[in-house]
Amino acid sequence: MKKIIVLSVEQRENFERFLGLCDYYANSYFWTVKGNAAKRRYLEERDSMSYTTMVDGIEYEVDFSVEISCKNYYVYKSVYRDGTKTNAKVIRTLLEKDTSSKPTADKQ
Repeated sequence: MKKIIVLSVEQRENFERFLGLCDYYANSYFWTVKGNAAKRRYLEERDSMSYTTMVDGIEYEVDFSVEISCKNYYVYKSVYRDGTKTNAKVIRTLLEKDTSSKPTADKQ
């Protein structure tokens, strides 16, 4: 029997933001930075996040940070499930199994 997972709106938004940042900055080490230092610091602050939450008694921690030099982007990301390092697939699976946002037959 499949386990039912219900995420809060905040959890869903933060997990989706994390995955969106991962997709956006994929292979970013090939980019050339354009803009001044103030814009680079703004982008670093805007696109960095740290979020910890509990889902069904399991603690999930996601961290994403961006550091921008004059020529390169450096992206650091990590996902921990109950203190054990894992990958973003765990977060994607949580979002897929989430039943809180799926329409039910009764609402039609």
